[in-house]
This record gives sequence, C-alpha cells and structure tokens, in this order.
Amino acid sequence: MSENPYVSGTISTKSSAPGIIVATGNIGAELSYNNVGMFVSSDAGNSWRPIFEEEHNIWFLDKGGALIAVKQPSVPTRHLWVSFDEGRQWTQHSFSLVPLFVDGVLVEAGAENQIMTFFGHFSHRSEWQLIKIDYKSIFSRKCTEEDYQTWHLHNQGEPCVMGQKQIYMKRRPGNYCMLGKDYSRILSAESCICRAHDFE
Repeated sequence: MSENPYVSGTISTKSSAPGIIVATGNIGAELSYNNVGMFVSSDAGNSWRPIFEEEHNIWFLDKGGALIAVKQPSVPTRHLWVSFDEGRQWTQHSFSLVPLFVDGVLVEAGAENQIMTFFGHFSHRSEWQLIKIDYKSIFSRKCTEEDYQTWHLHNQGEPCVMGQKQIYMKRRPGNYCMLGKDYSRILSAESCICRAHDFE
C-alpha cells in the first residue's frame, strides 16, 4: 500500500466501495517488475480482470460509483480514464490543454462538494500547477432503491470471512447515480456458528 495519500499505490481499495480492489501485478508464477499491468476485482479478490497494460494511479469517486485512472507520473499526460462499471469499460477524457506530470490527486468527499484537484508540473523546471475538476455533473441523478443490489462477501464461495457473514448494499455497476449522505453499505453482519473443523 502506498504511504503517499495523493497516489493510489500498488494496491488500492476503499471501505466505502465494498468488494472493489485495484492492484498492480502480472500474470505468471512469480511477481515480476517487467510487463506490469493493472487489474481489478469486483468480488473482494476472488477473481481479477486486466484493465491496463501499464501502471496507473486509480482513485475512487462517490464510493466506487466511478473510478478515475491516470498514468504514472514519469510521463506527462493530458488524459484521464473513467469507468462507471467497476473497471469493465473505460472512456478517455482530457483534463488539461498542456500535458501535465501528475504528482497526485486530492479527492474531496462530500454530498455537496464533488471536486478533484490534480497537482503536478508541466516540466521539471516549472512551478506547481493545480487543476480542479468538478465531477458532480457526471452523475445525472441521485440513487434510488432500484439502483442497489445485495452483495455477499465470500472467500471462494465460503460465506464466513474472519468469523462473520456480511451482506452489503452495493450500487449496481454502470448506474450513473450519486450516492447520498445516508448511504449505508452493510446490510447485515452476523457471527458464524462454529463447525466441526473449527475445533482441534
């Protein structure tokens, strides 16, 4: 995990976006630092999908309703990628007229203030640049009950994870709606009953 709060690091997840994990890695028998790509899981790590062939920083907007991806800061860029369906499809958008070395992003959470602030520099000798993006307009409406689905946390089909069975309310992937302040993510959490293999 990254200790820098302004970049996502090699593994990124948020407690407010149940089940979604974004990670840097590679396919193979061992971890390699060559040919590293980006992968996403929608089911808390039980299965993974490749999303980018190069390293990106990825941020969560509106409790996982949108994912924002920007290439690592070694190369300047004018573009960001947005996904509304937990990383299944991505669309490219321009956020600057001049390519920017993106050193980090500050995401301000809140129901009334949806602002992302990109900070970086245009060249190695230039001063700091700040670019603010109001992303409220990408969500056309507030979520209703029809926009949610129940999601059961599990480990390879086993519903008991760390002593609890947990059921979440989760926004349906691809629904362009904004969650409200009163969004409650855990629907139920109950302790698991001990079974024979729990004893020795």
